[in-house]
Amino acid sequence: MKSNIENFIDYPNIQSTDDYFKSSKNTLRKLIDEQSLHEHRALKCIIEIGKTLSELQDYKKRIKSSKADELWTDLLNEVELSPSTVTKYIKISTHPILSDKRFIGRIPVSVFSLYELTKLEPVTLQLLIESNEISATSGRSVIESLSKPVVTSKKSSSKQVPLMSLSIPEKDWIKNYKNFEPELLNLLKKLGISYEFSFALNSLDKSEVTRMKKVQKFVFQQSKVFFNQTVKNYIDQQCRHKNLCPPQTPFKKKMKLLMFGVDEVTTEGCIDISEVSVRLIDLGLVDQMEWNKRYMDWMDQGLTKFRSKLPESTHDLTHEDSSYAIDEFFTPVKKRKDFSGFKV
Repeated sequence: MKSNIENFIDYPNIQSTDDYFKSSKNTLRKLIDEQSLHEHRALKCIIEIGKTLSELQDYKKRIKSSKADELWTDLLNEVELSPSTVTKYIKISTHPILSDKRFIGRIPVSVFSLYELTKLEPVTLQLLIESNEISATSGRSVIESLSKPVVTSKKSSSKQVPLMSLSIPEKDWIKNYKNFEPELLNLLKKLGISYEFSFALNSLDKSEVTRMKKVQKFVFQQSKVFFNQTVKNYIDQQCRHKNLCPPQTPFKKKMKLLMFGVDEVTTEGCIDISEVSVRLIDLGLVDQMEWNKRYMDWMDQGLTKFRSKLPESTHDLTHEDSSYAIDEFFTPVKKRKDFSGFKV
């Protein structure tokens, strides 16, 4: 399916800025209507809205005309989108995780909730989705709490009465616990019951943090290898085309002959993958869509290379199922001096 900008270039019946904005306006209206009417297609519509707005914005910047600026403003007024909402749509549509078809039905479809998710590192977000920390029913407040720095809450000053310690059978304990963890913790929070996690659960959380760091490092290394290969091929090709030097000429000399700086055609000084992507995309050797696809491939390789201790997916339980699960897997241990966590 062709984008609006491709239609603008290819089709003879669209020949002016007015036609292009009119065509885009009709597309946006249809997508916005479908987004609100059909929940199962809402995420796809949001992604398409973001892409359409991004293309329009790029076109407006490229032609630099007051007429295009006016048409842009009129379009936003007619489809009732504020500049800040436009930014949200575009940010969502370019995010490699949110635009991945594999996660349709597993993440919220609210624009504001999705925008909050863009504040998370892609690797972090995928881990949260796979561990069911984020699901289609996650509310905006939950997502905001995940995207903000963790703040240690103060302990209650009121006197606490120890009740019991809870334990769970060792076999498949991680999968069983994760299936009802959200409901259990929500219940404890609702009733004002304080708790602390056991060493086993804290270790599990730390293992995921360590795993995420390993995945991020792997993805970063893969991005640098891809950058270096892509740029080297480009510079070799340019030198051959312009007949500047023999093929065996060192890379740095070729770079200087083509008047490139070190911070343009190498990954020197890059501290993360976002800086690598900016350099490569600025060179025009790949576009955002191709970069996102490669990013997802590297992430999949990293997640496969560094396996998680958490189950691949967990499912929401009904009220009856969760009550049964708590009865089956949690055994009260009476006469404890504190309510210190879940012992394994």
